[in-house]
Amino acid sequence: MAEAQVLATAAPSKATPPAVRSVDDMYHVPRDGQKYELIEGELIVSPAGMKHEEVVAELIVLLGIYLRSNRLGRLFMSNVGYQLAENILLSPDVSFVRMERLPDGQSPETFGQFAPDLAVEIISPSDSMTTIEDKVELYLKHGTQLVWVINPKLRRATIYRADGSVSVVRGDGVLSGEAVLPGFACTLADILQS
Repeated sequence: MAEAQVLATAAPSKATPPAVRSVDDMYHVPRDGQKYELIEGELIVSPAGMKHEEVVAELIVLLGIYLRSNRLGRLFMSNVGYQLAENILLSPDVSFVRMERLPDGQSPETFGQFAPDLAVEIISPSDSMTTIEDKVELYLKHGTQLVWVINPKLRRATIYRADGSVSVVRGDGVLSGEAVLPGFACTLADILQS
């Protein structure tokens, strides 16, 4: 009987996440493998599939190789949160922050209190384009210099810049780190292996 109680207690709960109104509340969302973000007080849940994570992994490898030779800053995956305001916490799928923007050149123990220099969003079937567009706008408004929105299904990346310019890369087109990651370039096909 006691063993059954332990197993029942250890089983993942399907309970509704607690009420979230501010970034401080985000410390209490369940650790259930879902990606939770807060946009102007609204909790956004973004489950990711295997294809999504495959694209993230490919991009992390390519950026990681570049950053081994060019120690300009730190690279992060989607578990990192950026607090852009009291009621806004975003977690891009991949992000980069220049070393001089990190407090004392170190990654904070908690959420970043700033926007990343590069934010990458990989579109999954569960993503709402309205939410993606809202996130791009928030990144740029709060200081992100470059945003890549990669759509694996359409084999397309849309590049948004702090100066307001937008461009599209397709197929074998090249993603450039521009002024944020000078000298970094890879083809979209390098990331979208299959």
